[in-house]
Amino acid sequence: MRRGTDGTGLRRSAAGLVALILAVAAMVTGSGPAQAAPAGRASAATVDLSRWMGDMHGYLDDQPLNRIAMPGSHDSGSWSIPADPALCTSGWSYNVAKLDTRLAASISRSQSDSLTDQLDEGARYLDLRLCFEGGQWRTFHGAPMGGLFFDDASGEAASLKRWIDDHPSEVVVISVSAAAPTGTDAAEPVTRLRDLFGSRAALRTELSPASTYGDFVKAKKNVVLVDSSAAVDQPWAWHPDNVSDRGSYPAGDPSWWEILKAFFSGSPPQQIYDQTLSLNQAALARDPGTDAGRFFVLSSIVQPDLQIPQLFLIRLLSPFFPATVRDNYLMYLANGLNPQLVTKLRTDWRAPELARNMNIVSIDDLGHRPQGDLQRAVIDINTLPGRSTAVPPA
Repeated sequence: MRRGTDGTGLRRSAAGLVALILAVAAMVTGSGPAQAAPAGRASAATVDLSRWMGDMHGYLDDQPLNRIAMPGSHDSGSWSIPADPALCTSGWSYNVAKLDTRLAASISRSQSDSLTDQLDEGARYLDLRLCFEGGQWRTFHGAPMGGLFFDDASGEAASLKRWIDDHPSEVVVISVSAAAPTGTDAAEPVTRLRDLFGSRAALRTELSPASTYGDFVKAKKNVVLVDSSAAVDQPWAWHPDNVSDRGSYPAGDPSWWEILKAFFSGSPPQQIYDQTLSLNQAALARDPGTDAGRFFVLSSIVQPDLQIPQLFLIRLLSPFFPATVRDNYLMYLANGLNPQLVTKLRTDWRAPELARNMNIVSIDDLGHRPQGDLQRAVIDINTLPGRSTAVPPA
């Protein structure tokens, strides 16, 4: 018996020594058993962008929706504007666009993928602009028009419904604005969308921008319809003042003198990028004040108006410029800005005083980023330690 007891003790001592050696080795090398990420806390670097909210719900459940950092797309429906488009006669830039429709299209197309592709690429805010022309609603930007929107089962509206139904954990904010001739029912687009989405459309009488992501999911409401044209007074039509850009939207409509001055001074795109980044930084640093209860759309987009003469010359010398520049000038500018946005999101804008204000980040050409790095840089803000769940006082 004694010999057996001694043998057991010896084996235990040896096992303990091996365990100690392994523990020390793990401390030295930093290795050891892989630790699974907590449930609902997927990494922003590897998460499936088509369902990132659901996969990261552990970070989001108790966060007000207007404090969740989420990618959005600017002029979302402009992806379908052709090179030589028909024009929306009710569009704000119609009188200028009709002088050169191809030039107008080049500075109006700000996305390259369909609405559902943008959602699959991580967008949770869509800036949807619709024009009533020829008896039908089409997507448009400024004046150039894209495809039919309400086109039975094959239209983009029907595709949006299917995506919303198939992704109950993804809460999407859709800002709908309408341009139409006098006498047209400007309420029709948002009303038809609500009819499509049915019970999934959130009611502003029950939820608000400051309601948590978890509140929306529990209520099975995963689409917010913002009636930007203020044409509908119904609980499912959220008011335009539920959204603020806090001064981040670049100033538009420069005078011809400003345009010519920029042309003769050789205004490079970097000046446009610097303006955008400066406006963004100031908006993030600004105390929300009365905007604390609203959605905050950080307009991380370019304002190309000052570049119109440069584009005109490019079109005159078209054989010497690739189509990516000549026919997609706005996206060409965006693709110069977007890498700089990634850098800001990963460095300066991760500072607590800026990151705590991050909400919707509106982006041009959302989809054409390597592995979705821009979207992931936005989403990763949600994982920062100490992200406050409290809404600042108004």
